[in-house]
Amino acid sequence: MLTRIKVCSIIMLLFLIIGCTSSTYRKLDTIIINGQVYDGSLGSPTNANVGIKDGVIVAIGELKGAYADVTIDAGGKIVSPGFIDLHSHSERGILRNPDSLNILYQGVTTILGGNCGGSPANVEEYFNQFNQQGSAINVGLLIGHNTIRRKVMQRDNRHATPSELYQMRTLVEQAMKAGAFGLSSGLLYIPGTFAPPEELYELASVIKPYDGFYATHLRSEGEKVVDALDEAIQVAIQSQVPVHISHHKTAGPTAWGKSKVTLSMIDNAKLENVDITLDQYPYTASNTNLGVLLPAWSLEGGAKAFEERTQNQDIKQSIITQSANIIYNQRAGNDLNRILISEYRHNPSWEGMTFADVLSQQGQPLTSTNAAKLAVEIQLSGGGRGIYHTMQSEDVERIMKYPLTSIASDGRSTKWQEGSPHPRNYGSYPRVISKYVNEKNVLTVTEAIHKMTALPASRMGLNDRGMIKVGYKADILVWDQEELKDNSTFENPHQYSDGIEYMLVNGQLVIRDYKATGIRPGAALKNYM
Repeated sequence: MLTRIKVCSIIMLLFLIIGCTSSTYRKLDTIIINGQVYDGSLGSPTNANVGIKDGVIVAIGELKGAYADVTIDAGGKIVSPGFIDLHSHSERGILRNPDSLNILYQGVTTILGGNCGGSPANVEEYFNQFNQQGSAINVGLLIGHNTIRRKVMQRDNRHATPSELYQMRTLVEQAMKAGAFGLSSGLLYIPGTFAPPEELYELASVIKPYDGFYATHLRSEGEKVVDALDEAIQVAIQSQVPVHISHHKTAGPTAWGKSKVTLSMIDNAKLENVDITLDQYPYTASNTNLGVLLPAWSLEGGAKAFEERTQNQDIKQSIITQSANIIYNQRAGNDLNRILISEYRHNPSWEGMTFADVLSQQGQPLTSTNAAKLAVEIQLSGGGRGIYHTMQSEDVERIMKYPLTSIASDGRSTKWQEGSPHPRNYGSYPRVISKYVNEKNVLTVTEAIHKMTALPASRMGLNDRGMIKVGYKADILVWDQEELKDNSTFENPHQYSDGIEYMLVNGQLVIRDYKATGIRPGAALKNYM
């Protein structure tokens, strides 16, 4: 069955072919001339001009006789589709910060939010608010498993009853009808970690009639990553929906090198006709809450329940012992500098300090047990977020080269100079070009652009974005391969990326001469049947 998007795309394409193939073009809104066009495919670039009318690409080629209100001389620079971030957590931040310059200056024209099991509970209400306010970029959503489980079951550590499962299925279907692109899970987090595989099979099956896909933050990305990936593949098989592995990594000393195994598993799943893809951010450090350093059972029921458990010395000691094991085996090994505090509202002076820094300041030996006690202290005082230097470059590069890997950020719409965020919030996409194309030759520029445009668009089922192609929306970048670079570092994260000279979203210039224009033409993207 053709989706509504597909039908509209076909009609628009026929109209444009009829109207724009003659030697004389109607007046256009914008023409980009003298560019080296990388269309998002794995084909070779071409020297061509691009004509835009009413937010749509209407012509590519010499464009003899064409004229426009705005002419952009690309001067031999790259003209590419706007970058599409399949794995973002910026959907809520964009409502507070609709310009989102940390995202914009990376060249990202579209994000997919609602990842890792966390999303707005009501997709329709979110889009209504988004449309009222406006945004510089396009936004789509997944519906989060953790969000709906929490709404139905709070933070309970148990299986769902038939009635509760029915309620969760209903919430997933409501979200899909409102335009969600699929279901996400965050099986490392509360309460998703308490869900058995059967619950995931049931909920993922709801998205099948809507052509949705299941995106999952695996139950483990460390020592049990192989088992966790197998669970995700089984969800796809049992529910007969596509599966997407979020920010794929093999993290922690016990998992280093296992990307060879996981990528082989993905190859084998493809041979069994499983529709499986993955994404990755281009760093050897992750960023999430500091609660992941604690055993999941200790967090059941929320902050008050955790506090009550720690008042029992035997239970508290059990939490510390298990936490020390998590810290050593999954996060830091013998080096507590691998754990950096990126956000801690109770004591902002610790932001930017590692666990080793804090313990040294307190005169404490640098042991996993003392690190676990620090993790408990932070959780009791409101929690925080951490950056974890847990990956090896060999695994990152192996996953990046894999043909089915899209580039993503796992980032947020940041507030300038607030906290000590992961550099991925400011530099993921330029970093791929500057480090992994120009410096290390891990990818060609053609491959990198494909992994940031057409490949993620295909996972979302977008038939009118992600390529420079007649009939497609004019989400377009003009940039120089040597100029595009990330500036954000772990030591000084609040630095915008450089190098995007022009950026159009739905045909309107949101960056002009390297500067944001302040206009907000972004659209709410919906996965309607």
